[in-house]
Amino acid sequence: MTFGNPWFLLGALGALIPVLVHLFDRRRPRAHPFGPLAFVLRSQKRTASRLKLKRLLLYALRTLILLAIPIALARPELTRDAQAATVTRGPAATAVILDASLSMRWSDGTSNFEKGRDEARDALKDLLPEEPATVMVCTASPEAPQPPGFDRARLRALVDEAKPTYGTADLSRCLDMAARALEENPMPGKRLVVVSDMTVSGFRLEAPPPTVKGPTGAMVKPEVVLRDVASGRESLDNHALVDLRVEPALQAGPRAYQFTFTVRNFGAKAAKDLEAAVRVGESTLAKGFVDVPAGGTTQKTLTVRFPQGGTVVGQVTLAPDSLAEDDRRSFVLPVPRGLKALVVNGSPHATRYRDEAFFVDAALTSPGSPVDVAVRDAEVGLREDFSAYDLVLLLNTTAPSAEEAQKLTAFVENGGGLFVSVGDHVNPEAYNQRLGTLLPRPLRLVRTSAEREDPDAETKTAKLAQVKVDHPLFAPFTGRAEEGLIGARFYKYMLLEADSPSAPGTSQVLATYEDGAPAVAVARRGKGRVALFTSTVDRDWSDFAIRTSFLPLMQRFAAYLTGSLEEREEVRVRVGETVTLRPEGTQKVAGVRAPDGSELPVKAQPDGSFVAGPTVEPGVHAVLGADGKPVAALDFAATLDPAESDLTRVPQDTLTAYFGEDTVKASTGDADKPAVPLWTWLILAACLAFFFEGTLLRK
Repeated sequence: MTFGNPWFLLGALGALIPVLVHLFDRRRPRAHPFGPLAFVLRSQKRTASRLKLKRLLLYALRTLILLAIPIALARPELTRDAQAATVTRGPAATAVILDASLSMRWSDGTSNFEKGRDEARDALKDLLPEEPATVMVCTASPEAPQPPGFDRARLRALVDEAKPTYGTADLSRCLDMAARALEENPMPGKRLVVVSDMTVSGFRLEAPPPTVKGPTGAMVKPEVVLRDVASGRESLDNHALVDLRVEPALQAGPRAYQFTFTVRNFGAKAAKDLEAAVRVGESTLAKGFVDVPAGGTTQKTLTVRFPQGGTVVGQVTLAPDSLAEDDRRSFVLPVPRGLKALVVNGSPHATRYRDEAFFVDAALTSPGSPVDVAVRDAEVGLREDFSAYDLVLLLNTTAPSAEEAQKLTAFVENGGGLFVSVGDHVNPEAYNQRLGTLLPRPLRLVRTSAEREDPDAETKTAKLAQVKVDHPLFAPFTGRAEEGLIGARFYKYMLLEADSPSAPGTSQVLATYEDGAPAVAVARRGKGRVALFTSTVDRDWSDFAIRTSFLPLMQRFAAYLTGSLEEREEVRVRVGETVTLRPEGTQKVAGVRAPDGSELPVKAQPDGSFVAGPTVEPGVHAVLGADGKPVAALDFAATLDPAESDLTRVPQDTLTAYFGEDTVKASTGDADKPAVPLWTWLILAACLAFFFEGTLLRK
């Protein structure tokens, strides 16, 4: 037992007062026989025993009052586990490891982390004055603790300032680091106090338990005190959003997306009618309900159609439980804006399927496409006001006049997109002369790989051999989707020169034929983009127009050339990881702002990319350009590690066996502490004694 104010125990000497009064107040009366009093004496003998008991009770109550009050003022407390261990083992250098992982945010009214801080404070309070100590806050990337010392105020400040993180905590690694810190203290006794919810994600039980260097130099196991903030609960129920997939919902129209999120129930009870929703700001765009069996996983899909394009930032949410942080996931979605395209048809035909623009028009106006198409013949189309459009497609048209070429050049340099496909009406020399500054590469001549009438045409026709699927234009065409590209047959195609003399080094070949000739070349011109397809978009020179890949590729051409195609893969980053940002062109990244407003470290890379992080919290991170303005297209959402949502607890017996039964001392935390301090009960006892004393005196 310890006392907060031991000097008040001197007041307990006052309990001797009733005893002294009793001893010195005893009188021996002299006998004087008197006949009439005989009857009174006989009556007194009958009541003597009752009066004697009353006096004894009064003395006992008065002694209790005078004894309880000074002891209560001394504030006694029962000795706790750490000190009890000290009695048997002796003083020890102590390291307190406080778990600060996401799972410690679990709350039943008071979060486990708040309980953990109380446990850490109690662990420091239980230390003897001669015991040095250190404190370590265990995170995914913990800092090595200071060597044990006696500055209790600094250690309490570390505990008070500690905050739970949104990531994992490797307690096994933290225990090893704390053990190394204890080795710097010469005291032979070593103690590790683990304050945690004891979930499976925190321990690597396959790794050896921590050891310290003993007095003889041999490695020995330190004493381990386990302070369980979950108060011995068998399980901590939790459900979580563990994955989110966002895909276009073409069947629902343009700018429609389906949100498929995976819900897992880590608890022992089934979760029913959990509300799932897609939200942007304060608006709920879609809502549904989901049932998840105990220990099971369920997927839920909600479809949302956005009224307009742009970068959309929002959240998918689940009905919150005791760990609300894993019941929501943020997303950054580039929604294509509505596009206006002018299709200049260089070879119209009365039969629709033989018309040059037929397949392109069908692709760009298919369900789910955001493109509004206007088809004109070459004579009318080249006289249009291009500023009214986002994209111009020249399909096998004759070379424009000098004035029309100047209009096209101005249109592209101001941010417009230009798509050029060749055919019988395209004269290489005229195109090079009029549009040489726009084309990715100069045109050369037409190569024929096979005639349609040739019986061996199937084997002689050219096919695509190399496609840069790492480029955003061809990114979806991998796996089975690639067959629609490499299966196309080309009877004729236009050869290109090495590069444009007017703008060397600015073009990029994204696809080639088997002989290495370019099939698709792109280039940036001013603020806009130009794409050159070296065959026809009808069936004259190839059968590509009837392949399954033609429709999505033409839609991606429209999005890419107008800058509305997402130029990067979806950024998937978990809390605690770094992220690589690839800005467009010469754009720079000056900073990355976390959801709480703090700045993340940013480092430029030799390849022009930028590495930011590590991220420290979930949610949308805003990317700032060199001018300090947000670059919405580069924003990204950091997500939680699903492993931290699994709150399955390591059994006490397993931990005891892991650390060693001879070294582990379990602490149940608040269960060991009296609900009411001992000195409070002493005050109450003194009050009751005072009350009963007054009652006896009145009788």
